[in-house]
Amino acid sequence: MRPPSELLDTISQLAELDQTLRKGAVRKLVSKQEELADEEINTYVFERLISGCSSARAAVRLGYTTAMGSILASDVGKSWDLEKILAVANKKMDLEEKTVGSGHAIGHYLILVVYAQSRKLKEAEATKLVEHSKKVRDAAPSLAFSQTHLLFNLATKLKDSVFQKSVLPAVEMYLEGISSQYTPENVYLALRLRNSIPAIVAKYAKFVKKDGSCQFLNDHYSKLLAALKRCDCSTLQTFLPLLIKTVVESSQFEQIYLNVLEPWALSSNETKVFDRILNIVTQYFEFGGDTKSVVVVFTKEVLNRMETATRGKKQFRLMSKKVEDFASFIKAKFADLHDDDAYSTLKALEKCGSVDKACGTGLTTTLLSNLGKKQVSAWIKENFTNQDEVRKVVTAFSSWNESSRVTVLTSLLTQKATETSQAVVTSIIDSLFYVKTRAGEFASIQISDNNEKILRQLVVAVQGEETVSKAEKSIGKSKLRKKSLLILWYVTRLWYRIAADSTDAEAYDADSSEILAIAKNESDSNNSLVFVDLLLSILSREQKFHRTPVAFAFVHAIPTLKSEDLCHIVETAAMSETELAGNDDEDVEDEEGMPFDESEIPTRAGNDDDEDSDSDEDEEEEEEDDEGSEAVDQELLDKLNAALGDAAPRESSSDIEMDDLDEAEMQKMDERLSAAFKAIAPKATKDKKRRAKNVEALKMKIADLLLIAISSKDLSESDKIKIIVPLLKWAKVDAKTHDKVAQKALGLVNIVVRMKFSDVSEKDALKLLRQVLEEAQTSTNLLIIDAVARCVTFVLKISAHDGKSMSAGARTEFQKLFENYLQNVEGKVPSNFVIQPIADLPLLFVDQLGMLLDAGFDEENRIFKRTEILGAVAMIFSKPVLQQATIKSAVIKKIGKCSSSYFQKVLDTDKSELKPRLFGTVLHLVHKVATCVADDEKHMEALRESLETIIKKMSEGETVLQLKKINPVCIHIVGKSIVGALTSIKKSLEIEN
Repeated sequence: MRPPSELLDTISQLAELDQTLRKGAVRKLVSKQEELADEEINTYVFERLISGCSSARAAVRLGYTTAMGSILASDVGKSWDLEKILAVANKKMDLEEKTVGSGHAIGHYLILVVYAQSRKLKEAEATKLVEHSKKVRDAAPSLAFSQTHLLFNLATKLKDSVFQKSVLPAVEMYLEGISSQYTPENVYLALRLRNSIPAIVAKYAKFVKKDGSCQFLNDHYSKLLAALKRCDCSTLQTFLPLLIKTVVESSQFEQIYLNVLEPWALSSNETKVFDRILNIVTQYFEFGGDTKSVVVVFTKEVLNRMETATRGKKQFRLMSKKVEDFASFIKAKFADLHDDDAYSTLKALEKCGSVDKACGTGLTTTLLSNLGKKQVSAWIKENFTNQDEVRKVVTAFSSWNESSRVTVLTSLLTQKATETSQAVVTSIIDSLFYVKTRAGEFASIQISDNNEKILRQLVVAVQGEETVSKAEKSIGKSKLRKKSLLILWYVTRLWYRIAADSTDAEAYDADSSEILAIAKNESDSNNSLVFVDLLLSILSREQKFHRTPVAFAFVHAIPTLKSEDLCHIVETAAMSETELAGNDDEDVEDEEGMPFDESEIPTRAGNDDDEDSDSDEDEEEEEEDDEGSEAVDQELLDKLNAALGDAAPRESSSDIEMDDLDEAEMQKMDERLSAAFKAIAPKATKDKKRRAKNVEALKMKIADLLLIAISSKDLSESDKIKIIVPLLKWAKVDAKTHDKVAQKALGLVNIVVRMKFSDVSEKDALKLLRQVLEEAQTSTNLLIIDAVARCVTFVLKISAHDGKSMSAGARTEFQKLFENYLQNVEGKVPSNFVIQPIADLPLLFVDQLGMLLDAGFDEENRIFKRTEILGAVAMIFSKPVLQQATIKSAVIKKIGKCSSSYFQKVLDTDKSELKPRLFGTVLHLVHKVATCVADDEKHMEALRESLETIIKKMSEGETVLQLKKINPVCIHIVGKSIVGALTSIKKSLEIEN
């Protein structure tokens, strides 16, 4: 009897790759109990399921064995005993077939497993299962481990009496092999059964005690390693977790890892080493391993391989991600350790070597962050001389409580200062401040009350309570900048104490005194400038840690500063390299040491201004401080004397004149002199480059300071506007020498002009307009010109209080600018000065359309200016603008008449002299106007009256053909071809073809 097609389809679905479909097919097949009750169908289904167990496809084997087990457990499967099933299996899957014997062996093994799991076994059945499993193992030795696993399952499933008679003999057979060789099978079985039959296992496996616990000895390690190496991929997935679980329970992970697990991991292919190590560690934690003990994995060999992976190239790059994953996993576990646990783990990790350097992850820093006050104090005492370790304090500092922070910093401050301790302490001080800036919107640099308290405690620890209280009392009398001066005083005192260089220490000490003087002389008119100069002086030094405290002091002093103070900062930034380096203050002295006017220096005939300028610059470059000059001069003197040889000056009267030297000696002397000067030259060049770099860095720092001021809510709108012109002047100064600095200055200008201002008088706005235009007269830099154009737009915007029309004064100034633009043939007024405001603020220029159209169609004006103006007019005709403004009929008529007149001249003149961009722009203007007025019958009629005739003429085939050469330009400007634009115009104006 042939089974129903639906049943066959269900069986076919058991082989689907999708596990959801397979599970559904199993449930559906088992539910067909009535159909399966038929003997023929039942036999067909079982034989097909049994034969499918040896399929080469894993999905088939999985689906068929699952279905077989479910049916065997149901009523319709009771007729199938083990004998009957094995008879079919032997018939369908012959174990002796050489070509497919291994596949058949897998099928037999799966049948045995399914039957053992679905039935309550009797003694005879258990015996038969074990006997048949031996046959399967003999046919396919690779399934020996699988047979071991089956024996274990039978041992846990069967009654003790059945186990003793049916399974134990086979178990003992495997266990007996341990005495001669550790194989994955016998070791696995011993570890599995050590708790259920400990006495029997202990009889054969010496590493198992009679109570079932394990104790691996030295002579076991090599045998375990050999067994581990013999595991294939599938065996390893079962054997390795069991081994790790056993060593965790027996507290022998460290010994087994060093002697078995790591050697096995390192014996693999280079790219799989860290996969294995991560697998070991992951399973170690899954089985409850102690986090402190995992440090053992960081052996010298593993660290070397980590470093090779993180720093290597080519194939080692593939390993870097695995190392990163491994280190991140360990780091997450270390984060759970605290206080003594973290400290003991940290000490163990430090003994392993440079772990952080090898894996590129702050493992030690993670542990250091979790130390308590007691452990922090002990750690800092032990590692104070180790500069590499001390640096880790910076990262861990934020995680400590207040007492731990003070303990560490006090320890560092009370010891002799070194460059490392200075770097650490200053970085930590910097981290006490909370910085939040959003350009153009908000600027905030704060220090919490708790961090301020920490600062005070540290200063008291190194200066004494009396000194600190006295300074606080003096600064407390200040009404304007109390917060700024107090915090800055705290910081400079700590900088003074931790400074590794005596010169820096003296400078910080002077800064502290200057702060007290500023607080005392608050009524002085120059007090604000003195304060600003102090901040700039600190900022001008090379150390990076000055920036945040200076910015803090500056931010909190902004409400007390005037626009003159801010302009002074900008003027300082605009100073030349020589002035910022401090050489401009040195007096030029004559031979007798008296200063004299530089204008009295005689000039050589025939030298032009450039040569004089170069000479002056050379003299400035040669000026240095006294100590530097002495060192360089002595070095130069020694080398020159050696080069001159006998011609060198001497104190005795027996000096040799240059005339006494022969030609050969003179030539040798020339060569020595050349070498001497070349030896000196690199140092001078290096110093000059370093000075230029430092000056540029200072200018960038000042720009950041000004950014904070501009972004601050405490700075008034009028003050923000007043620094625009100084910023432009600064950009002009540095545009050639420091392009990055100039761009930074212009960036500040752009930030200001993008802000929303509501409280700026028209007088101030127009004054700004005149000043920025004056600055633009002497600059050809495109970035500066662009910034000035934005400033013009900005002024017109803030002068339009209703947002729809300019004030009378602004209109007058723009018209004057527009006239200068038309009349100035030398290009002193760039196009974007008048075009960009129209493009950005089209609504403000609706009432000036007449002026713009007159200029755009005036043939007296230059072609490119007419093109720019008419293009700007086209921008005004947009739906958003026309929704808020009303266009006069006279303007529409003027556009129609002027455009018609222009198009007629195009038709009447030689097409070879036609200006393509102007033609395209006029066509674009007409197209936009026609589109915008299409809904207004009055405007449309006025435009059609002027353009209908000329549009029809231009649409003629001969004219279109003549204009074909300029078609690409028109497509670029209008977005349509000439024919397309004309067609669209006719449609909008309802002109018949």
